[in-house]
Amino acid sequence: MSKPKEPPFWWPMFSLPNLQIRFPIEIDGFALVPVNDFRIEAIKKKQPRLGSFLKRFKTEFGDPVAPSTIIWRRDKPDTYRTIGAISGFRDLISMSIIPLSWAKTHQFGRVLGPMYSDTFAVYPWMIDKLGEGLITQTPSLWGYHEVKRLRGQTTAALSVHQLDRREVDLLLMNELLKRWERCFSAATPSVEDERLFRSLNMANAAAKLPAGADTNLYDVIRSVALWASAFEILYPANNQAFKRIYAALESITWNLSDCSDKNFQVFGDRKGPPRSLPVWLFGEINSLRNDALHGNPISQERLVVPPAKQPLHMFAAPLYRMILTAYLDLKLAPRRPIGDRTKYENFLLSHFESGEYQRHIEAGLSAIVFTSDEYRAKRQRRASSAWARGQEIRRAVEDGQADGTHDTD
Repeated sequence: MSKPKEPPFWWPMFSLPNLQIRFPIEIDGFALVPVNDFRIEAIKKKQPRLGSFLKRFKTEFGDPVAPSTIIWRRDKPDTYRTIGAISGFRDLISMSIIPLSWAKTHQFGRVLGPMYSDTFAVYPWMIDKLGEGLITQTPSLWGYHEVKRLRGQTTAALSVHQLDRREVDLLLMNELLKRWERCFSAATPSVEDERLFRSLNMANAAAKLPAGADTNLYDVIRSVALWASAFEILYPANNQAFKRIYAALESITWNLSDCSDKNFQVFGDRKGPPRSLPVWLFGEINSLRNDALHGNPISQERLVVPPAKQPLHMFAAPLYRMILTAYLDLKLAPRRPIGDRTKYENFLLSHFESGEYQRHIEAGLSAIVFTSDEYRAKRQRRASSAWARGQEIRRAVEDGQADGTHDTD
């Protein structure tokens, strides 16, 4: 009688000590999982030193932390375990979270989620393939050491974040996971997929903390320059690449009038017809990048924009989410009617829940042209208007008159 075949074995790739996720982020055969995930438990039975490794992380003040870990199932392609694939997986996760966090922070006036990609940094040491010691390979060091000697730490002066689903742009992440699987299971990825993951990697670099306690004007400008490059990688051109970005932003269906109304003269077309807020915002980012990289004089005031004097670089991440919307042709995700829910309840699920992320992004972007007091008053008016509009839509859906469109202004 033949011995039952064992299920494919999972293997740890890297741990993320600053991030404690409460749910797995995964495709078939590759995942980012919490420390108590059943697959981590299975690995620890065969490689006990992994358990010891994961218990050795603390903050700089000695508080214990439980790192999340990227794992690979060994029956899946070896291309999944390349550094390009691993970093691409990390990049798509960070860019499914950081833009939404910035947008909500602008929208609600308080920090709501991870805002810098340092939260998603991988730890350079990991259990070796024999499960006996620790190995590292970085541009500056190839090393091997004992697990029991490790004193793992989170990044100093960066809080450990416990990630919930509500902090993730699931509509964007689900599409990026599909693209990751397609890109890194192929022997030769398509130009479009290769371009996408180059851009995500640049965006992840742009989203890092500009510096530490010594952050200055030059550090912030460097981040702005990286953001501009992340956009242009998606829409390359021999010259005036910003025009392709403008066209892509204008191809999106914007629901908020603050984002769709054409009220701005933009970089590269100052005497042309007025353009929308998102187009103007990228123009300002691009102009600042050009001056920074060409050594032109830049004053501190260039980092803030009138009339609200909001910092320009803090709006790059939400705008990047929208250029991904155009590049991926990202659509709402209608759901099948479920159970005994009313027609209106199913309408809400298919149109409003899946559109929630862009509504936050647009609201966050619109905050750039208002003072905090003006934006707070606008939010209160919008909430009252949205309630009334919701009642109109409910009646229209129940009467069979709604066509699936909605205005969130």
